[in-house]
Amino acid sequence: MGYNMYGLLNEELDLNLHEKYFLNTITEKLGKTYNESRSSNKYESLFLSGVFWVLSGLSIINKDRRNLNEVLDNNIIELIYILVMQCLEKKKIKEKYIYNLKKEKYLLSNEDVHNIINTSKYDNNFDKKSYTKRKKLERTRIIHDSTEKNCSEKVKNINNIDIDSEENSSKMREPKHSKLINDGEETTSKKRPFSKINVKLNKSMNNLSCSEKKKKKKKFIVRGFSPCNKKFLYEANVISTLSAIQILFLLNKTSEDDISTKILLEIYNFIYFIFDADRGFFYFSLNSLRYRFDGDMRFMFCSLAILYFIKLLLKKRNINIHIYKYKEKCTQWISSCFNIDGGFSSLPGSESHAGTTFCAISSLNLLKGKSYENYFLENRLLKRRLIRWLCDRYENFGINGRVGKDHDVCYAWWVLGSLVSLKTNLSELFNVNILINFILKCQDRNNGGFSRVEQNENNFKKENFNYYQEEQLTYKETDPFHTFFSLCALSLIYYNVNYYKKKAKRKCVLYDNAVFPQYFEHVLRRLKHIHESFAMPIDMIKSPL
Repeated sequence: MGYNMYGLLNEELDLNLHEKYFLNTITEKLGKTYNESRSSNKYESLFLSGVFWVLSGLSIINKDRRNLNEVLDNNIIELIYILVMQCLEKKKIKEKYIYNLKKEKYLLSNEDVHNIINTSKYDNNFDKKSYTKRKKLERTRIIHDSTEKNCSEKVKNINNIDIDSEENSSKMREPKHSKLINDGEETTSKKRPFSKINVKLNKSMNNLSCSEKKKKKKKFIVRGFSPCNKKFLYEANVISTLSAIQILFLLNKTSEDDISTKILLEIYNFIYFIFDADRGFFYFSLNSLRYRFDGDMRFMFCSLAILYFIKLLLKKRNINIHIYKYKEKCTQWISSCFNIDGGFSSLPGSESHAGTTFCAISSLNLLKGKSYENYFLENRLLKRRLIRWLCDRYENFGINGRVGKDHDVCYAWWVLGSLVSLKTNLSELFNVNILINFILKCQDRNNGGFSRVEQNENNFKKENFNYYQEEQLTYKETDPFHTFFSLCALSLIYYNVNYYKKKAKRKCVLYDNAVFPQYFEHVLRRLKHIHESFAMPIDMIKSPL
């Protein structure tokens, strides 16, 4: 099969075939029609991340499709929604752990959550900072009023004593217990009831103090999503929590009835409970916090993305809270993962990788708000070095993930998504037709789907390098993971080239004066515009910051 003048293979991209591939995946997984004799693939799972790949892939394929209701039955959508919500885990954190870990500053107690929900019902411009300030002022005013009242009463009593007549003063000076001293029976009879009253008063005061202590104890609840509904096997973590929230966006299940404000604020608690304020990174889960594991760039991006979506949902419900805290700490930790070669590693001192570089750039963009400029992305020297390292991932008409590795079609998304996030023109850095050619060669033209490498390379390796036959076959088969990110990469290329074509107000000139073939551009136009960080249709995501 040869190349034409545009550098593309003489084949078409059949989006309907890939749509059927996604639909068959859903019916197989949910309908229990999966062939057990077939070897499993590490990229196939019922986990929430796998559900997100399939649903987001279906939403990207057709630009004219507004909702997934047009391609999926309502029963299937409700079933997926139930499966997602079954993965939600709830944990109660004792108050002493909150104070021991010094997390009382940015965690919300049940009272705080209740107050935020109630205030949002009547205050459209509710702000957490102003609310806390207002509460402090109210408390200080109450204390001040009570002390002032007590002082005024004491002064009043003193004044009354001073104004008394001599008669009253003589009565006051007269010892009232003189008679009691002379009569022993009266003394004993009147001492007993006073002692009993004192004991009762002490008991009542102790009960009041105990009740006050019980009232003062705050309850802190955190929630997160586990990878599947088998909660006894898996704990809640940031990756599955992000996938769950993205699925709810894709299913259009983001109302108060679908996921309440209380749950969103408790997920907010979960994210900040696993945050290490000293080192500036997020842990993977509660157990990773417990055992003090190292940070990871993937967890940083997932945590910040979760906070972004929470902010987006809360803003629709007239709740405005300060969502991103410790921006400088997070930025410093991300910058410490930047290597001399120009890429980012998963943690400080490790090897640069395209996936972790994507997470680092996306995290820095999330931290960069209107009132906070990210000094790293504004530095031209570092930015050029980063772009050069990403361009070096182009290898043998494909894209790899790190130095010395074979190309893989999913890295087309990680690398190109990073470059688009850096506001670069892909047509000035690559021959985009060769990149499209590399992606198209990985598709299965008969059954749909994309594999990690080219289909002809699959057949070659099956015959010659079959050391572990079962593993080798599954390693090269099509799967939802690579199918989804291949379509995302095609959408990125098309919309990036068109954006800079319109911006320049001239015909987009590529290498050798090549442009998209007309028949192929018509197919790419059907794809939805994908968000370069969240791998979702961009019309679903609007900046809340």
